[in-house]
Amino acid sequence: MLLMLQNMINFKYSGRDNLDVMSLATNYNDSIYKWLSSNISSDSVVLDFGSGQGEFFNRFNAYYSSVYAVEPDINMHNFFPSDCIFSSIEKVNRKFDLIYSVNVLEHIEDDALVINKFKKYLLTKDGVVKIFVPARQELYSDMDAKVGHYRRYSKKKIERLFIESGYKVKSCHYFDFLGYFATAIYKILGKNGDINPKSLIFYDKYIFPISLLFDKLFSNFIGKNIVLEVTLKKHNDKQ
Repeated sequence: MLLMLQNMINFKYSGRDNLDVMSLATNYNDSIYKWLSSNISSDSVVLDFGSGQGEFFNRFNAYYSSVYAVEPDINMHNFFPSDCIFSSIEKVNRKFDLIYSVNVLEHIEDDALVINKFKKYLLTKDGVVKIFVPARQELYSDMDAKVGHYRRYSKKKIERLFIESGYKVKSCHYFDFLGYFATAIYKILGKNGDINPKSLIFYDKYIFPISLLFDKLFSNFIGKNIVLEVTLKKHNDKQ
């Protein structure tokens, strides 16, 4: 799920097949959508930044009346209504109550530039940004390299990125505790970067629900991903 700002960001992406495979992770995607949509009223104007094939756009579009997407790969645009899809931020002509981005920022070399554009051009004054990214640089593997990841994040790193860009952090924690160890094993075994569909389905069905239980205890410390929610910082806010 990726995007770039045209002519502004050094962007690379390969591994479209992995997008197809990840759509099989039903419990995983359901959990992400539950978090993305929590405390977001149905009349909110929503932007999916880096929408890929529309995994989360379609979920929002079923319940929300104003949902839009930014996706630079025009080959993906046939997954979306033509009046809801943009190829770059510069082509968007409205503001949003919710901007969310799932597994996108790590593909963009200048991530600070992107989130500053959220603030300057896209987010309403009381709007919310929700970000989901891969965690822990020590897990960086051939899979990350194959799909064009510049980095994985720590809580401290991504919080600092948004605070320095003028946001207030509402919440930030790790996600998928057991996924951290599964990813570490994947790296140790030297896998080639492809996701095995059968292994993914097994993990999603049997392991991931248990991982969510562990998240209740360990989400401040470790996990495969990070979930971050921020708002614009007001003059009287302290961070």
